[in-house]
Amino acid sequence: MSHPRSKVFVAALALSLIAAACAPREGDDIGSPVFNGTTPEGEIVEPPISTLPAPEINAIRVPVDAGSIQEAVDRAQPGDLVLVDPGIYTEQVTVRTPDIVIRGRNRNTVFVDGLHEIGTGFTVLADGVALENMTVRNYTADAIVVDGTAGPARNRFRALHITTSNSDGSGIALRSVTNAEVRQGWFSGHGDAGVSVESCANCSTLITLSLAEFSARGFSITGASEGVTVFASTSRNNRAGIIIEDGDQPSSGVTIAGTLIQNNGFTQSPNNTDAWDTFFGVGAQVGGTFATTLTANRVVGNTRAGVLLTQNLLATSNDPVGTNVSNNIIVDHPEGDVVLAAANGIADPGLCILDNVGAVLSPEGVAAASTCTESNTAAPISVWSGGPRDSIPHQNVQIPPEIDGMANPDSEPPTPAGPVQLPDPSSAVVPDA
Repeated sequence: MSHPRSKVFVAALALSLIAAACAPREGDDIGSPVFNGTTPEGEIVEPPISTLPAPEINAIRVPVDAGSIQEAVDRAQPGDLVLVDPGIYTEQVTVRTPDIVIRGRNRNTVFVDGLHEIGTGFTVLADGVALENMTVRNYTADAIVVDGTAGPARNRFRALHITTSNSDGSGIALRSVTNAEVRQGWFSGHGDAGVSVESCANCSTLITLSLAEFSARGFSITGASEGVTVFASTSRNNRAGIIIEDGDQPSSGVTIAGTLIQNNGFTQSPNNTDAWDTFFGVGAQVGGTFATTLTANRVVGNTRAGVLLTQNLLATSNDPVGTNVSNNIIVDHPEGDVVLAAANGIADPGLCILDNVGAVLSPEGVAAASTCTESNTAAPISVWSGGPRDSIPHQNVQIPPEIDGMANPDSEPPTPAGPVQLPDPSSAVVPDA
């Protein structure tokens, strides 16, 4: 796609939205488009002359030193900081230089905006890149994609204090990436997933202290081997909460811990692929996979099932093997809190469903085959089916509220993304509702 000339718009944006704690329920009217590429008066203004003081650290400033984020990124050398002043930047940015940090000076007033016309916001094709403290919104594909599918795999990426919204793809798509960290993110209104982790080996990827809402899938992990952890995060008001699946390769060693999974099965949300509505209303779906662990989570009030164990969407994998669902609170699901729907009708001998407060297992008899004892007891198996539900355009989803960003963006030294240390699941605490 050709890139439109970068423009910077200045407008006072009042983000007086519902408080984060007040999650809408099914059927609520959640708004209409809030930005159409101009000021409220319909005027496109010239690029601003920044009145902000110079930062305390060396940086390539946008728009003071470079007129666009892309221009600054192209000038940057490994170790450099690109520092972006408040404004609306209508760009498609490709990052090919390793070990640079791209940082907004204010998370809530630095907007990288596709105007619902541009494909992808940031495409990262280099190692060690960090994106920090900004909002990326209104793209027709992914807001941010880190892509190693053409080889070699990308290594080391960090997204810190990033908000994404109202894009038809994912908020952040990590495709063939190792050592990725998504921390303190807010992802809303995506036709795919808030955060999608795809096709990585030895992934060592962490999503933590982040929230995904009003999207087709909150967090999605497909074809990821060894070490993807969602920790102390929230997935709420999506069509499906968390998807863990075999993809083009098996998924293994995925851990969901200390996470709130609530009120998924929400039709007032976008969806760019009807097939994923098979799992509409499911809190966490485990499709195939090896050694998936769900522990110390609160899974509550999803409209169909809490945790669903079944084949992957394309029915190209075996049923889950070595799944451990333990020490969670799982309640208030009309079709079962934990549902076993294995396609071959036989429960995996290593299945472990234990010490989940309030959980009702479905169908009856599953408990006898899921006691963490390598039992060969065959359990009755549910049949799971689902199909397309109503949805809304991604453009129509409310934007997120103002969110705390970096405390010291003008003085914090730039640190390229490095290796990721995954937390110990045993340290997870069941979150409050």
